[in-house]
Amino acid sequence: MEQQKKPKALAGLKVVELGGGAAGPIAIRHLADHGATVIRIESASRPDFLRVLGLSKTNKSLDRAPMFMMLNCNKMSVALNLSDPRGVDLARRLIVEWADVLAENYAPKAMKKWGLDYESLVKIKPDLIMVSTCLMGQTGPNKDYPGFGGQGSAISGFNFLTGWPDREATGQHGTITDSLAPRFVAAAVLAALLRKQKTGEGTYIDVAQVETAAYSLSGWMLEYFANGEVVQRDGNRSRVAAPHGAFPCRGEDRWCTIVCHDDADWQRLTRAMGSPSWAADPRFATLDGRKACEDELESLIASWTRDRSAEEIMSAVQSAGVEAGVVETSRDLNADPQLATRAHFVPVQHEVLGPHTCERLGYALSATPGAIERQGPLLGEDSAHVYRHILGLSEDALTTLRGDGVLG
Repeated sequence: MEQQKKPKALAGLKVVELGGGAAGPIAIRHLADHGATVIRIESASRPDFLRVLGLSKTNKSLDRAPMFMMLNCNKMSVALNLSDPRGVDLARRLIVEWADVLAENYAPKAMKKWGLDYESLVKIKPDLIMVSTCLMGQTGPNKDYPGFGGQGSAISGFNFLTGWPDREATGQHGTITDSLAPRFVAAAVLAALLRKQKTGEGTYIDVAQVETAAYSLSGWMLEYFANGEVVQRDGNRSRVAAPHGAFPCRGEDRWCTIVCHDDADWQRLTRAMGSPSWAADPRFATLDGRKACEDELESLIASWTRDRSAEEIMSAVQSAGVEAGVVETSRDLNADPQLATRAHFVPVQHEVLGPHTCERLGYALSATPGAIERQGPLLGEDSAHVYRHILGLSEDALTTLRGDGVLG
């Protein structure tokens, strides 16, 4: 007899999601992967820009964008034109009559313009949990700045600290705020749900993406608070470790990172390298000494790594008890046995995009692990179900609304 599946941790939780891009959708995927029913409200007239990124001269479909599909798997989608008051009314009904949580990541003016801001909604649904995650937050002189993760990386301080001291500041690959903010959002929503269980009351959660990123740089900010020092970018180096960098290995663009936090680490590394004569130089015996001649030190270590594979270097150095890691490419990650063992990459069959790969979120609950069970939704894929069976609209009403462009 087939064993009955256990309900997921968040089964029964109902979420309405407004917005687009990455930060909001990633956050709510944490809930969807663990059983929450999530309905995205979208519009074909103003589609999520991640859907638009999939467009090309040969592809005119908004349903062929791999990044959108990965960030929004396990969700439903309804098409709704919020520029029409009837569309706003339907969105309000779905929130008030059905949802436990409303999540949005528009600039602050948008929700207030539609009357879908927390102050308006809580009057008719006191137990609503609503989370807003825009770039700058809901208050302050810059609250209406409609920025994206690229600006967020700069504003939060990441760009200034990234790069080499003799070159311009460099942004990270991707948008750091879109990666950091969702973790805060998901945790805050769960905290609000626990509070609701105890008090029956709703909560408004105001997440500023820039602040979540700035919080991640607390160590650098503490230097300024305590000493007035503005920490400068220094490439791959660290003020408290040497060597601390990526070293060239055999093959095209192959690298391995090596880090020695203290003098004992350095002694272990020298043994892993076969105790070359140059490693006995007394200048290298202490951290201060290694920092004082770091260019020379890195060049000598590179002379050892250059003729060996990155994997060989990593294995030898790790075996000696010193931090090391291959600088992996996307090809490396796809073939990584550690990720494969943990089923990080999940094959998904999409009816428009075809076979593609989604990523798990990097953690698993022991009793109720999350899962990717549904493709990223086609735009409006679930409109008929939601409008008929959740909101109870008649077929005649749907026909009228479709004809007037409200459901699009």
